[in-house]
Amino acid sequence: MLKRIQSSKVVKIKLLGITVYKRTVKPERQYILKKLLVINKNSRYKTIRLCGIKIYSKKLIANRNNINNQNVNNQLWFIPTIPSDYDWDRLQPAKYASTTRCVVILPVYKGLDETLSSIFHALKNRADDPYSLLVINDAGPDEKLNIKLRQLSEKGLFDYHLNKTNLGFVKTVNYAIKNLSHNLDVILLNSDAFVFHGWCGRIIRHADKDESIATITPMSNNATICSYPYICQDNNVKLEISPAQLDTLASEINKGSFIEVPTGVGFCFYMRRKVIEQIGLLDEIHFKVGYGEENDFCMRAMHAGFKNIIIGDVFVFHVGSVSFSDIKVENMRRGASALKLKHPNYNDLVYNFINVDPVAILRRNLDLARLKLAIQKQKCIVFISHIWGGGINTYLEQIINKYTNESVSCILLTVHDIKLYSICGNEYKNLNLCNLKNLSLDGDLSFLNLFFNVIKPDLVHINSFAGLDWYHHQKLLNFFSYSDLNYKFIIHDYGCMSSDYKLLSPEYIYEKNPSLDKRNFWSNIKTAESNFDINISDAYERQEAYTRFFHNCSLIEAPSNCTREIILNDFPDLNIEVVPHSDVFKNVLPAQRNRDNIRIKIASIGALSTEKGAQILSSLAIDSQNRDLNLSYFLIGFTNSNIKKVMRSNGVTITGQYKNEIECIDKLKEISPDLIFLPSIWEETFSYTLSIALALKIPTIIFDIGAQSERTKDIDWVVRLPSSFMKNPRAISDLIGNLDIDDLWRKAAK
Repeated sequence: MLKRIQSSKVVKIKLLGITVYKRTVKPERQYILKKLLVINKNSRYKTIRLCGIKIYSKKLIANRNNINNQNVNNQLWFIPTIPSDYDWDRLQPAKYASTTRCVVILPVYKGLDETLSSIFHALKNRADDPYSLLVINDAGPDEKLNIKLRQLSEKGLFDYHLNKTNLGFVKTVNYAIKNLSHNLDVILLNSDAFVFHGWCGRIIRHADKDESIATITPMSNNATICSYPYICQDNNVKLEISPAQLDTLASEINKGSFIEVPTGVGFCFYMRRKVIEQIGLLDEIHFKVGYGEENDFCMRAMHAGFKNIIIGDVFVFHVGSVSFSDIKVENMRRGASALKLKHPNYNDLVYNFINVDPVAILRRNLDLARLKLAIQKQKCIVFISHIWGGGINTYLEQIINKYTNESVSCILLTVHDIKLYSICGNEYKNLNLCNLKNLSLDGDLSFLNLFFNVIKPDLVHINSFAGLDWYHHQKLLNFFSYSDLNYKFIIHDYGCMSSDYKLLSPEYIYEKNPSLDKRNFWSNIKTAESNFDINISDAYERQEAYTRFFHNCSLIEAPSNCTREIILNDFPDLNIEVVPHSDVFKNVLPAQRNRDNIRIKIASIGALSTEKGAQILSSLAIDSQNRDLNLSYFLIGFTNSNIKKVMRSNGVTITGQYKNEIECIDKLKEISPDLIFLPSIWEETFSYTLSIALALKIPTIIFDIGAQSERTKDIDWVVRLPSSFMKNPRAISDLIGNLDIDDLWRKAAK
C-alpha cells in the first residue's frame, strides 16, 4: 500500500509504513530509502550521493530555455460545489435495468459538497454508458447530506441503500458487491472523485478486450502511481485546461493505451465479477477500516493469473487527503502491516514499478496533447538545438522572437546528455510540460514520431545535435533522412564533419581543412575519458550519414562564406546559402575610452573554453607577470576551474558569467578596456562576442581565421593575427606593446 503525506515543509511517500521517498519543499532535497540515495539541487548545482559518497555533480546551466520551468500558480484546479435543484432536475436517471453492464458503487459517509458533486458528475456524464449508479450510505453522521440523498433517490436518479448501522468502508463495499450489484462487474468510485463524459464506456472497452484483466484504474490528479502531471503527488494546482478537457484529450491521445501494474488505486477501481467469484471479496478481516484492501485484492488477482492495469484514456479528478490525522496514520500503518504479512513481495513490486515508472508514457502523451491544444491551428516551427549555451542561444532567441511576433508557434526541442532530449513550447512555458523533459532516444523513437505526427510542424529548424553520442546522433540523422518532414539545417559548427565540433586536433591545435584521414587519425589517438566518450566516430561514416541527411534538407544555411567553404570540402555538391545572422546590437552606443596612463587594459568576452582561447589568455597573463609588462587582463565571463585558478593567480580579473549581452556590455563600459582580445582558435561560424566588440567600437584583436576574420576584413581598427601566433604568446604580448592604440581608437571613431 502506497500513501503520500504532505506538510508545509516536506513530502513523504510511505510504502508498508516505511518512508521510501522524502522531498523537502525548500531547499529541494530528495531522499530515497531514508538517506541511501540523496539528491540535492539548488539554482546552480545538482549533486547525488550514494551511501554518503558523491557519485554525481553537475553545474546547472542558467536559463536552459526554461526546460525546467514549472507552473507555480496557487489556484485550485477543481472545487466541488453543491448542484442546484435546477441542475438535478435536468439529469437522466442511472438506475439498474436489464441493459446494465456494470454497477458503479459510490460509498457515502460524510462530506456534503464533495459527495453531492461526485454523484452529480456520475449522473451527468453517464451519456450512453451502460452503468447504473448505486449510492450506499454507511449510516453517515451528516443529517443534511442524508436528507438530500433520500430526496434524490426518491426522484429515481440512482439506486440507494442506507445501512442501519455503520459497518465501515470495506464491509459496506462488500455488502454492495455481494447483495446490490446483480452479479455484474463493479466500479468502486470514491465520493470525492469526479468523472467526465464517456468515462465508463472507455473502461469497459478495455475490460472487454481482455478477460484476463481483473482491475482497471484510470489516470488522476491525485492517485499515487496514476497521478498526473507528477507521479505520486497531489496535483491540485490548476492547469491551463479543466479536468474535463484533460479527460477528452486523454481519450484521444491515449486511446486504448494501458500499463500493467502490480496494484490499482481505490479512488476509481473497476473489478471483474469473474475474478471476485474466484478470489473472493475485499478482505474485511485484515483491512477493517480500509487502507490496503484494493492492493490486497490486486495481489490476490495476480496470484490467480489475472492482471491489473492503469489506463491512459480516462482521467478522473480526485480531491483526496492532503493532511492525515493521527487516527488515519495509525490506520495506514495497520493496513501496511497487513499487506506485508499477506504479501511479503508487495513492497519490492511497487518500489521497482515506481523506479521504472512506465506510466510516464501515458503522462508524456497527455503533455503532448496539451501542447497541441495550446498551438491549435497556428503555423508551427520546431527548433532543434543543444543546451550548451553560447551564441546559438542568442541566435535562437532572436529568430524565435521574430516568428512569434508573426503569430507562428515555436517549439524548442533540445538534445543533451548523450541520449536525451527535452521539449518546451517557447511561448507556452507556463503549461508545465514536466513529462516532456529528459526523454530518451533509445528504442524505436516512437514518441518522437508521435510528437511530429501530432504537432505537424510546417518546418523543423535544425541547428545542432551537439551533446549526443554518435550512436544517438546518427539515429536522429536517419530519423529525419527517412521522414516526410520539411526540415532545414543551419550550420553553427562542424559537427557534420567531426566529433570535435570545432575541427581542432585532440591537443587543441588549429589546422586548416584537416582531411578525413587526418580526422580519423585524431580519433584513433584520442584517449577515452573516464566516462568513455563514445561520441567519436569514423569520419567517413559521419560523412555518409550527413550526406543522406543533407539530401532531404529543404534548405541549408551558413552564417558566413568561410563556413560554407569548409563544409564544401566534405560535401562539394551541397547548395549552401550564406545568410549572416542579424545584428542584435543595433542601438548600442559606442564605448568611450577611460584611459589608464600606466597600464593597457585588455578584455576578453564570454565562456572561455580551450577552443575559445582560454589557455592563450592565461599564457598572456603569465607572460605579463613574468616580464612585468604594463598589461592588465580582464575576462568578462567565465572559464573552467583549473584555468580560472591560473588566470587569477596571474592577475586576470574575472567578472563571472553574465546574464545576457546587455549585462556584458555594461561591464565592458565599466571596465573601459583599451583593447578587446577574442582569442578563439577555431574557425568561428559567426561569433556574437565579436558582434559586441564591433557594436562598442573598441579596437579588437583576433586570429586571422574563420568568420571572425571574414567579418572584419574591411575594418581598419581590428587587428588580425596570423594563426601561427596561437603557439607564441610572447609574440602576441610584444605586438600589443607596440600597437598604436590611440590611432586604432581614432579609426574606430570615424
